[in-house]
Amino acid sequence: MKKINKYLYGFLLGTMTVGLVACDDFDEINLSPSAAGAESMRPDYLLATSFQKAQQNPNDNERVFVYNWASIARVIGENTFGCAARYSDEYNGCLYSFSSNSISAATNAIKLVDENEAAGNYNEREKKYNNNIRQIARIWRCMVIADFTDCFGPYPLNAFQGVNPTFNSVQEVYDFMLSELKDAQSKLVMDIDISEKESKQDAAFKLNPTKWQKLANSLRLRYAMRLSEVDAAKAKSEFEDAARSALLTDNADLFGFQEYGGWSDWEGVYNRPWNDNVISQSMVNILTGIGGIKTAESYNAITESTADITPYVKPMNYIGLEFKNHYPENTDNPMNYQWLDGVPESVDPRAFVLYNLPNDATANTYSDEAKQTVAEEGNSSYKERGMLDTDGETYTWGKINATLTFNGALSGVRTAWSPTFKFNEVVVNSWNTCSFLSEKYRNNSKARIWFGPWETHFLLAEAAVRGWSAGTDAKTAYEAGVTSSFAYHGLERYASAYLASEVYNRVGTSASFDHTAEPVDFEADYVDGYTKTAGKKMYHYPDASKALYKGHKLNDALSKIITQKYIANTPYGVVEMWNDRRRLGLPFFEVPGAETVLTGSDMDNAKTYDPVTQSCKNGQTWGMFTQRMRYPTSLENADVTEYNHALQLLGGENNMMVPLWWAIK
Repeated sequence: MKKINKYLYGFLLGTMTVGLVACDDFDEINLSPSAAGAESMRPDYLLATSFQKAQQNPNDNERVFVYNWASIARVIGENTFGCAARYSDEYNGCLYSFSSNSISAATNAIKLVDENEAAGNYNEREKKYNNNIRQIARIWRCMVIADFTDCFGPYPLNAFQGVNPTFNSVQEVYDFMLSELKDAQSKLVMDIDISEKESKQDAAFKLNPTKWQKLANSLRLRYAMRLSEVDAAKAKSEFEDAARSALLTDNADLFGFQEYGGWSDWEGVYNRPWNDNVISQSMVNILTGIGGIKTAESYNAITESTADITPYVKPMNYIGLEFKNHYPENTDNPMNYQWLDGVPESVDPRAFVLYNLPNDATANTYSDEAKQTVAEEGNSSYKERGMLDTDGETYTWGKINATLTFNGALSGVRTAWSPTFKFNEVVVNSWNTCSFLSEKYRNNSKARIWFGPWETHFLLAEAAVRGWSAGTDAKTAYEAGVTSSFAYHGLERYASAYLASEVYNRVGTSASFDHTAEPVDFEADYVDGYTKTAGKKMYHYPDASKALYKGHKLNDALSKIITQKYIANTPYGVVEMWNDRRRLGLPFFEVPGAETVLTGSDMDNAKTYDPVTQSCKNGQTWGMFTQRMRYPTSLENADVTEYNHALQLLGGENNMMVPLWWAIK
């Protein structure tokens, strides 16, 4: 065991000590390929194992994907964990564990091919086949390494190489990945027939070398663009080189793994029934209005609902019921104080595929979890909630029926941080009042997407906006990305009208690429939630000069591209959504609303944001948004010297508020 620990101590020893990898599994993972049993002697089996380990079992996906990634990316909003820089050492250990297991298996597959090749153990056909296994393992390994380094920071590039691992900087990791991907895709053997049995080792691409080559080159675009704000020259050079190659642009080449039921690594990442997966207010603000597609014409057609949506549709200049005494003031959410008692006149049609509307059990998006709640309560899973009087008991202003409304959970909603929320049952109990993630993303019927073709188009569009050689113009690439996303959801019929629309969403971005006029504040209709009196007031879009985005625009080309990329990547591309937020500050997110010190958050521990002394209305800073995940303490326990080396390369303490090398500073 001493030899094994030395072999991989920097990556797997720590995960074992927190109880996430059993000792037997640990021994098996750490075996040298040449010393393994007959089954493990097959590189393609090791590759299949690597794919599987990265998918996340139900324990891991709840703690990593839902509580951290989806929360930070604002795909869901009721979880005030990752988005508010709260942490759990156990949860971080889950990410460390499954990432290291996946990388270890891929590395051993590569080494095993090298060993057999050197020993002359392959015939000509086996040489071709196993060479491709090696190159695919190299490409895939880069994806898992990228998730690791984009979450934690520095990563040991010599892990699983038979030497004591030494951490490398984020910059060095990106240099490695860009070089590795370029070399690996160039060495794939294209003229090979794959048998049905062999293809089963790759549940995504069936070992198709053409698809893997396209993916590798599109990944080169992704990782090159990550450097745009810290090394523009290298980003441009690497991007342009990759853009000249075959790319993943067709929906038939979507890279993802089918989810399945049962307690396994293939279980759906959103399928835990006790996770409500409520839409965030950030997402609602982004989806409202944009594209100009009429809710009255799209909702029933998309969801197959038999509900009459017409009475619930509200004009775009109506912003709902106002409850000024039940929301914290220190937030830059443009819809603060408001509860929309209906559905906006126009909503991005993808919203009705991705999320349900409250209490519409006839819709094909309605989740089983909600149906179970109906059965338990014998009434409605969406209980009527209200704004409590100061006694905490009386509903002086009545209760709110949230049926067929479109509202989201606010970031950072905790009564411990905002005493005002103690009296706001509607927001605090968002699982009773807001939309859930759609049933189809909760019931193991979808493929978890790791790279969608729309991302390639949006990367090319961004490059063109920057003046780089992308092989296309920005508008063409942008519209191809939107169309690809609509086609994935079966909504092609709406794409043309959507792309022509100049209707702004709630944060001031429209869909038409040529429409770049900045939004102008307007007089909105509302109803006083306390007196039930109709009134008018100015609706203020976010102040672009105070937003995190350095372009200081709400509706310029880059804002449009990243907004559409964000929507298209929902709900699976959460790490990439977070990456764009850290790299560019796009799309617009409101700062977590709070009234007291954020006790338990790394925003407080690192002193990057104090709602008591620092008003977000004076301008957003990177310190108001989660920057990374903590290394688990098991790493420090395993080797304090190398742990300190990792933090030295990181450039800060082991907390969630240290920006990575490529992020906004």
